[in-house]
Amino acid sequence: MNKIVPSAIPLLLRLLISLLIVPLLSFSSCASDADRRDPTLDEFHEITQIFRPFMILDFKNKAEGQGMPEWVDHWLEGGISALEALGAYEGRLVFISRNEGTNFNALTQWAEWFSSELDFPRLAAARIESRFLSGVSRPDNVYGAFFVNLIRAASDARWAGAVKEDYFWIRRKFYPVEDDITETGGAVTLVDEDWEFLILVTIEKTSFAYQLDAVFRSIRPNPQPTRDQIAAVNRVKDNFFYGF
Repeated sequence: MNKIVPSAIPLLLRLLISLLIVPLLSFSSCASDADRRDPTLDEFHEITQIFRPFMILDFKNKAEGQGMPEWVDHWLEGGISALEALGAYEGRLVFISRNEGTNFNALTQWAEWFSSELDFPRLAAARIESRFLSGVSRPDNVYGAFFVNLIRAASDARWAGAVKEDYFWIRRKFYPVEDDITETGGAVTLVDEDWEFLILVTIEKTSFAYQLDAVFRSIRPNPQPTRDQIAAVNRVKDNFFYGF
């Protein structure tokens, strides 16, 4: 039986710390400093999504009679929290790097060239950002300069211990969605079919927490946060892994 699941298709790419979808042709994470552009707060919020249900037409190793791995099933049904609830990942944090498009060969290269050492910082920064944005509409007001400095530091940190466990792909056929428009009113051209590639990366939770603490301690925000901003930062830090 074909499985129908919802899909979120971003229309604007998150620069430097995109969580979830990596630009199709950005196969290497070793760009020079001159090619990097620091994220701005406006870019953090101008993310529009269109939710499109899709049918899975094909997937990796289906032709050989194999089914989808347990981690893929759980991720499609319940996301990261469902994955981390599996006994196989007890004591570990799970990250998924996603890419999608219509060029299967390019996507395959992206998945095969993925480097835990080079590409994990982007995944870590995106998830840290998401934790600080939980329930917050204007992080620059709430956290002051600490927020942008944190995301930059997490992106540049040399995270150790991340492991690329597996990668998988599915071919999707989308169901039509009415009124596909952007926030600015422009028409959106959406493909009917594409491939989605998923890379499973894990890291020991204790190791991640230790390295995250080092990232926190390395930040020297300028201007200095106000008393209220410091209190807001500390509230998140003290309960960081709740809802992470």
